[in-house]
Amino acid sequence: MPRTRSPQPDDSPGSVQWALHHFVVAAAALDVTLGQRLDLSPSEFQAMKHVMTTKDPLGPVELGTLVGLTSGSATTLVDRLERAGHLARHRDSRDRRRLTLEPTPEVLSSTRQEMRPLEAALEELLSTYSEEDRRVVATFLRDATDVYRRFTSEARLPAAADE
Repeated sequence: MPRTRSPQPDDSPGSVQWALHHFVVAAAALDVTLGQRLDLSPSEFQAMKHVMTTKDPLGPVELGTLVGLTSGSATTLVDRLERAGHLARHRDSRDRRRLTLEPTPEVLSSTRQEMRPLEAALEELLSTYSEEDRRVVATFLRDATDVYRRFTSEARLPAAADE
């Protein structure tokens, strides 16, 4: 039977924010390690993460925006990833002028294989939490993700001119 964890001595909002910051930093370090294991540079791995986790298919320019590249640099990145067998370009079914990017079955398989030990460790950790605690954590992470995405989106907007 999962146990409910008792609060840590400092469970203030600042403590949660600091814990989230440490989590994000650890996730960034994980990205570097996984990228190396998959023979991808940090920018290539970041791009592939976006392609593999997006709800709606991305085009090269959209991908470039997400990873901070100009359209020309994004095209070069996509060319490199396609030549390496990591992704494929397809014509959009609704707009034949638009290209969309899709991870190849091979890169999905190798990524899943690299992630298995982490997934198993997280499953073991989650089993120590009650069902209610897992719901709270999942809700918090989804909500925090939305906050991060809004902040990122707003940060990309041009700064307002001083009046």
